[in-house]
Amino acid sequence: METNNTIHVTKKLLFLIGLKFTTKYIKDNILSHPEHNSLLSITDTLDKYKIENLAVNINIDKLIEMPLPCIIQVKNNKAPLFFVLNNITEDTVSFYNDKNESITISKNEFVKIWTGVCLLVETTTDSIEPDIEKKLSDKRFINLITISVCFLLVLWVIYNFTNSESVLSVPSIITTTIYAVLKTLGLIVGLFLLWFEIDQYNPTLQSFCSGGSAGSKVNCNAVLGSKYAKLFNGSLSLSLLVFSYFFSTLIYLLINKFSANSISILSLFSFASLPLIIVSIYYQAFVIKQWCKFCIIIQVVMITEIALVFYTELYKTFNVFETFLLGFLFLIPILGWKLLRPLLENQKETNLHKRGLKKIKNNPDVLEGLLVKSRKIETNTEGLGITLNNETAKYNVIKVCNPYCGPCAKAHPVLEDLVKNGKINLQILFTAKSSDDHTGKSVSHLLAIDSKGDKNTTQKALDDWYHAEKRIMEYLPINTP
Repeated sequence: METNNTIHVTKKLLFLIGLKFTTKYIKDNILSHPEHNSLLSITDTLDKYKIENLAVNINIDKLIEMPLPCIIQVKNNKAPLFFVLNNITEDTVSFYNDKNESITISKNEFVKIWTGVCLLVETTTDSIEPDIEKKLSDKRFINLITISVCFLLVLWVIYNFTNSESVLSVPSIITTTIYAVLKTLGLIVGLFLLWFEIDQYNPTLQSFCSGGSAGSKVNCNAVLGSKYAKLFNGSLSLSLLVFSYFFSTLIYLLINKFSANSISILSLFSFASLPLIIVSIYYQAFVIKQWCKFCIIIQVVMITEIALVFYTELYKTFNVFETFLLGFLFLIPILGWKLLRPLLENQKETNLHKRGLKKIKNNPDVLEGLLVKSRKIETNTEGLGITLNNETAKYNVIKVCNPYCGPCAKAHPVLEDLVKNGKINLQILFTAKSSDDHTGKSVSHLLAIDSKGDKNTTQKALDDWYHAEKRIMEYLPINTP
């Protein structure tokens, strides 16, 4: 949990102050920070939300006067650990810990765990996540589509269930419902098994799979990662086999409208899975000597299946030719997963590389090293080009560019935001050699607009120029608005 502690407290803080956010944006900013588990990563992320923040070191008497909620640092032997403080009275202190639990303790107990460091925050009228409305709109659209798909699927299942036809006696509604529920539960657990294959260190999965104590024999990693969980020299995992089994049988059941004949065929497949269950239990108990919670759930589901079909005698009718469709449905997930898994793993690896690259780019030591090796400007640039100043700026940035340069156009809105936020003063120098060619004419036009002394008009002209999809290649009169 400590690795994601900074992500957790940032999300909790934004939630308590009532600011809209997306988890992906927070994770990308914090995990790409050179010091992602530090208070600095949180403050830099809050800066992007335009939330005013201040880190202070105070005593408990002053803390009661501070605006809440705020982030506090607590004592920890390993990496820094942060909680979100949401209430303090004369006698008690309430906060959310790293497990999102609301804790209330006495002031004396709180002083023992608190380092004295806290991060105070205050929102402004400009506090917002960049492009948040578009992100939320996309999320709402996806949720709407998902709900619609699920709703239509449920209607289709109900229709098939209530209009079931069979040459044999139709099983009771209770028996058929239990059988369908078991198939659905098995499919859901199968999805978690496939998720575990590509993201086994996910905190959610690990919190479920771990035994919780040093002597526990519950360890999904040991079972699912062993050679006994794979077939054909590692080409086929039992996780994929389980998912394919429940996927094919459930879809087959739906296609055949829960007919007695289809359930009879699936009953024989349930009996055929019995050796696999016995072998799985044997290897977990006597060979690996560790247990997998997902595997135990699957075993319970499949044993219940077998008991159900045996008790209700659903296996008495069988047509071998109707198994062709079932075999087809069984192979579809195996082929699909073989094609999809490399894409998912590549996407995960790409995200790791992107965040690693951002860590390097955001590291001030790297920037200073590049500045030392770069060529220095020996000529005084005062009075040249176009200058955009901000009274609160700490740094001066000189941008040397061609007005038709694509990368320069992409860099313009970034530099413009830094100017607006009071971080830098920006001086733009153009590389035009002559006023006779199209480049020189464009530069002359921009300089002529700037010479009028209205920086807002200059800023608008630069925005219109750099935001255009195609730069204008002919001469523009100086008096053009």
